[in-house]
Amino acid sequence: MHTLAPPAPTPPPAGAPVGAPPRASAATAVPASARALTRGPGETRAEGPADASAERPVGGAGAAVPRIELLPQDGHAVAALAAEYVRASGSLSAERALRLAALMAQELPRPLRRALLDFRLTGRPGAGFVIAGLPVDERALGPTPTAYTQRPDGPEVRCAQGMLELLGSLLGEPFSFNSQQGGRLVLDLFPVAGHEDQQLGSGSRTALDWHSEDAFHPLRADWMMLLGLRNHDRVATTFAAVDDLHLSPAVRQVLFEKRFHILPDESHTQDFNRATGAEGAGDAERFARIGTMATRPEEVAVLEGDPASPWMRVDPPFMRARDGDAEAEAALEALLATVQERLTDVVIAQGEVLVLDNKRAVHGRRPFGARYDGTDRWLKRINLTADLRRSAGRRAGGHGRAVI
Repeated sequence: MHTLAPPAPTPPPAGAPVGAPPRASAATAVPASARALTRGPGETRAEGPADASAERPVGGAGAAVPRIELLPQDGHAVAALAAEYVRASGSLSAERALRLAALMAQELPRPLRRALLDFRLTGRPGAGFVIAGLPVDERALGPTPTAYTQRPDGPEVRCAQGMLELLGSLLGEPFSFNSQQGGRLVLDLFPVAGHEDQQLGSGSRTALDWHSEDAFHPLRADWMMLLGLRNHDRVATTFAAVDDLHLSPAVRQVLFEKRFHILPDESHTQDFNRATGAEGAGDAERFARIGTMATRPEEVAVLEGDPASPWMRVDPPFMRARDGDAEAEAALEALLATVQERLTDVVIAQGEVLVLDNKRAVHGRRPFGARYDGTDRWLKRINLTADLRRSAGRRAGGHGRAVI
């Protein structure tokens, strides 16, 4: 089993909260009036007058993550549309509500539609970017949850979730896993007492190692979105794009071959779901396939697709080369070291969304000191697939999107 811990963070600035990660390096904002979105070194694309956003980098040691700032009127238009969606979907089944989200997403402001369309079709900018400027009223949210059994459900929380569902529906098709938190479509990420040192989104004191989300699963997400509701301590999400891995042709060839095992993480197990009070945790059939993946994992390739720009599936704490394969072991070590060098920090602040390509980027989280007093970091996450039909016959749940 291979694990590479993130590099130790630099000391926080004077006055930073205890346990806070290093702040993202300051960057000069590009005036919205410039109407130019940076696409890569030396490459820019001018936008028309309707574009109300500008990009600037965020992050630390690795490659900068592009950032799109919405103008206030566009941010408020998103919130207003989300409120309308929440009202209109209140009397609908979960399945019909998702179809309504896909329809209403076409009414989002044009700058957002352009950015997400470009990302879906071209993979630009990079393998991920931040959308900033979404209105979230922290005072109306209520306290950060402290247990999975808590279900915050006030108007502001529903509106925030509505924004995430609309944005997600423009990029792909929202889905979940039947073995994770009862198949809930949008998951809340917050620290939980007792999970401090576990490789879980509810951990805190120990860094969450960078990984592809649900790397073990053949139907893992194509894209993910993380929406910031609260992050006073500026806890950083770690991020690295894997578009340009500096690996020898021989190492690449090995990584393209089915010589590796990736196991499910703990959040998909029946024991964990029981311990956290997940709906349906007593149904052994719900977790049967996960049990098989854990005890008899298939051999998989780490890289796939276009050799010039491959997709990657990796989860260091839960993966290994097949027994006795020293060449595969060495190739995996080389890959992990290369990705580690590309790691950067992204602080997802209130009203910001990190959009990432789950097959071309990895993400994790820096350690922090949780207080469990209602003010800790709180994100919402949604998984998106490019083709829901791939999971036909393998879905359950009231919304019909919980993959088995």
